[in-house]
Amino acid sequence: MSATESSQTGIVQKPCQRCGKAFSCGASAHACDCFSVNLSSEVRRQLKENYNDCLCVSCLEELNRSNQ
Repeated sequence: MSATESSQTGIVQKPCQRCGKAFSCGASAHACDCFSVNLSSEVRRQLKENYNDCLCVSCLEELNRSNQ
C-alpha cells in the first residue's frame, strides 16, 4: 500500500509500519495525532532502530505502555 496525500490538507494516508493498518498522518501539516503521544527516550530509540516511517497512534501508545 502506498501513501496518498490530500493536496489541500497535507494529511497523508499511509500504512502503519508496525501493524499495517491504514491511518492519517498529519506530520507534514503540523497536525498529526501522534504529536499527543509522550514517548520515553527508550521508545524513541527503539523506533529509530526498527522503523523507517510512521506508526499509528495505537501502536505508539502500545509500545509506550510496554516499556513503562
